[in-house]
Amino acid sequence: MGNIFSHDLLTRYEEILFIVAVISYLVCSGIFIWYLISRNEKAAQLGTILLTMGLVAHTFALALRWGTSGHAPMSNTYESLSLFGWGIVLFFLIAQRFYPIRAAGALVVPTAFLITSVAGVFYQGPDIPLAPALQSIWLWIHVTIAMLSYGLFALAFGAGFLYIIQENLLKKNYKGVVTSFTLLFAALGLVLGLWLGSMLAEPVTVQDPITRTVSNDYSFSDYFRIFGGGFIGLFVFLGLGYFAGKGASKRSFSNILPSLDVLDEVSYRGVAFGFPLLTIGIVTGAIWADQAWGRWWGWDPKETWSLITWLFYGGYLHTRLTMGWRGKHSAILAVVGLIVVLITYLGVNFFFSGLHSYATG
Repeated sequence: MGNIFSHDLLTRYEEILFIVAVISYLVCSGIFIWYLISRNEKAAQLGTILLTMGLVAHTFALALRWGTSGHAPMSNTYESLSLFGWGIVLFFLIAQRFYPIRAAGALVVPTAFLITSVAGVFYQGPDIPLAPALQSIWLWIHVTIAMLSYGLFALAFGAGFLYIIQENLLKKNYKGVVTSFTLLFAALGLVLGLWLGSMLAEPVTVQDPITRTVSNDYSFSDYFRIFGGGFIGLFVFLGLGYFAGKGASKRSFSNILPSLDVLDEVSYRGVAFGFPLLTIGIVTGAIWADQAWGRWWGWDPKETWSLITWLFYGGYLHTRLTMGWRGKHSAILAVVGLIVVLITYLGVNFFFSGLHSYATG
């Protein structure tokens, strides 16, 4: 029996369960897209069941990672991205229990699949020692809360985007539908292309022995790969967004989507619950920073962009609660908000130097 629970086998079990979760999210992405097209309730029920099974597998994978590594699974890009995707699926399934938003799964579930599959690209074994700054209980408190807030913001993004589409459909503004899909896909393609380009770049990494600040020295060829990847991603996804928008530009498509009131409510709830978590995440991050580096705040790029994200969503709530911004205005902010989150989480790690650069490993 001892061999069944050996370190190597538990690591292997974790890898298998993670792959099962990724495959489940991929299959469910197709099922929910098909549900959006066909309105087949049995397909939606099957998608929900398989998605729940995938979440269970993902949960056990994270638990095994914690056990084999000896620390909370959020110390590098693989682990934190995996937790990010897990949170998106969790909150989508919870939201389904209270709101008729299965159609949103056609956008939310593929987002979770994309994030989780990217996590797999960065897979590292559990035996890599933690950097000194990560050897703190505040690690899992800070990162867990931050990733859960990101998951809620992703849910708000999905509902917000569908609100924009539904409003345009009801007004028979099919040009607006095409434009919305094209802009969204273009933004995602640009981000994905820049990220893939950064993977091909080979900068020289230098770490200051005193401050432990990591800096990257990029050559011209590195910048060519990065921006070339961004251009290719932008071009390819522009085309995909245009054709997706044309396909959705049908009056009957409006009957498939949830009502405007439901979409507005779900998007708002995602931000309303995510913002306090983000606030707590920033506060616990400041405590962690004081323990690790001897200061609460140092305007590190990650800290700066975390503050920008906090101010952005604080502005969302302020305009909604005091200025009466609802509907399309709030939906646009929810969509833009996820782009800010992705810059904060991924963009800063890969394109800026700072104390948080260890997290790109």
